[in-house]
Formats: sequence, C-alpha cells, structure tokens
Amino acid sequence: MPERRFSDADLGRWAERGLISAQQREAILRDLAAQPPSEVEGGLTLTTLLYYSGGLLVLVAYSIFLGFQWEAVNPAGRVVIAALSLAFFAAVSEVLLRMERFRVPGELLQLVAIAIVPLLTFAVLDAADLWPDDPGYTYLDDGREGYWGDLAWARMALGGATFAAAALAFARSRSPYVLIVAIGSLTSVFVDASMRVDFHGEYAWDTAELMIVAGMGAAALAGGYLSRGRTGRDYTTWLYLGGLAGLAIGLGVSTFPDNAGDGWGALWMVAALAVLGLAIPLQQRLFAAAGLAAVFAYLGKLVFDVFASANAALVLVVLGLLVLGLGMLYQRYNERLFQRPLGT
Repeated sequence: MPERRFSDADLGRWAERGLISAQQREAILRDLAAQPPSEVEGGLTLTTLLYYSGGLLVLVAYSIFLGFQWEAVNPAGRVVIAALSLAFFAAVSEVLLRMERFRVPGELLQLVAIAIVPLLTFAVLDAADLWPDDPGYTYLDDGREGYWGDLAWARMALGGATFAAAALAFARSRSPYVLIVAIGSLTSVFVDASMRVDFHGEYAWDTAELMIVAGMGAAALAGGYLSRGRTGRDYTTWLYLGGLAGLAIGLGVSTFPDNAGDGWGALWMVAALAVLGLAIPLQQRLFAAAGLAAVFAYLGKLVFDVFASANAALVLVVLGLLVLGLGMLYQRYNERLFQRPLGT
C-alpha cells in the first residue's frame, strides 16, 4: 500500500465527523510540533538536496585532488595520504551519525570514506610490490595472460576490501546508500572471480560476467520487494534503483551492439515487459518509467538498425494508437468486466 500523509485540514475534517475529538486533534498537533523535523525519510527537501549536492561535491572534488597529487607522491606517501583521508572522513561521519538530525550528511560522508578504501588498498598493494605491472606489448601472449590473471586477483582484493568496509559501515548506520555500495562491490568481486575462473586471455566481460551483473540486479529487486514496509528506512527505493541499473547494464551491453544476437533482444524485452507489468501491482512509477524506456529503446534499435525503414516507424505509430485505444476501452469497460456480481 502506498504511503499516505495527512494534514491539519484532515484532522479538522475527522474532528467534524466525530472520528476524533477536538481535544485529540489539539493533542496530535502539539505532539507533531514537538517532534524534530525528519531529514531522512521525508522526501526530497531543500535540506536533503543540499546534503546530496555537498556530499557529491566532496566526493568528486577530493577524487580530483588526489588525482593531481597521486603521481607526485611515492608509494609510501600514497598509503599515508589515503589512510589519513579515510580516518578523517570516517571520524567526521561518526560524529554526525551520533546526532539524529544530521544522519544524512553522516551517511553521505560514510560513502566518501568507503570510496577511499579501494584507493588505500591499491596503495598498500602497490607499496608492497603486489600490484601487477602491465608488461605492455613487449611480452608474448603468455606474459600478457599472466598479467590479466593477476589483475583479476588484485581487483578482487579491491572489491573485497570495499565490501568489508561497506558492511561495517552499514552495521553502524543501516544506511540504504551504503547498502547499495556494498551490493555493487560484492558484484564486482563476483565478476572478477568469474573472469579468473573462466579466463579468456584478456580482461573483458563475457556472457558469464554480464549474467552475474543482471542476476545481482534481479536479486536487488527481490530484496526491495521483500523489504517493503518491514523497516523504518526506505531500502526499497534504493534497491529498486540498483536492481534496475544492474539489469540494464547486464542485459544492455549484449543487446544493443550492432552484432547482438536476436536472443539477447528477446531477453531484454522479456525483462522490460516484466518490469513494466510489475509497476501496477507494486504501484511503482519507477518501474513504469524504466520498463517503458527499455521497451522504447529496443524498438528504436529495431527501427534504425534492423528494419532501417520509415515504414517501421509508421507501424510503431499505429501500434501506439492501438495501445491508446486499448487503454480507453479498459477505462470505459473495466467495471463491467471485473466487478460483475457473483454467480453471473
């Protein structure tokens, strides 16, 4: 059931109808006035917009700063800089998390701290001479293959460290933002593990890796559904967003290239129509928008890349009119079709 809100006017109407007394109405208003404004689950406000903007700016700007300084610092200095940065942002985040009114900026700074973890892990591996060096094209195929295999192990270390940090942060804050980062880093570990097991001679995603990404996306969607109304935090929306992104990446990379097979297109459309079909029972506009966008994207590919004809676009116009007509018929006759008396 979608979340419902009420206002002072609703309380007044309930009092007039005798559902609540005037004294109860005043008591409710006094209690609401005494509560601090929620900064976490109250929807997008100017405050939360400023929080999101500031957190993103910190993340991007600090990444640029480190990028400019990185090559000028020796390996040991990189470890020190990354460790101090992690300690600083983690400490500030912890202070903010202890104040309920400032949980959102605290959780966003958690993300900044987590983003430093793979950088610190790389710096430690590089300083310990454990990060594989690219041999370039001076080595034979065996040397290159060994490098790509070692790189998969190293990337698994980055993903594993990031997942561990995100799991610890989530245990502290129960932040939905951190949960998505944890899922993303775990997906990265699975992808690199798959590449290491079934190595193809170069570091590139194949069908198995794409299916892992799509599968993790589907799992996130299932997790979002299972978490509906069961927690005080809005995990559902973020899990839905992450799940849809995983499906789009996992299936889209194989569906939209010019040499893509028809099977990928069929799988894309099945997934898109499934998401679209779930929009009504779940009452999720996000699913409706994502499903329609996916369907239209593939229809556009068919028009431009497969049929390459203006007639195909005209057929889609007619199809769109038929869908509109079907919607009008449903709106007019749905009560007769679905609300007949029992036994008729």
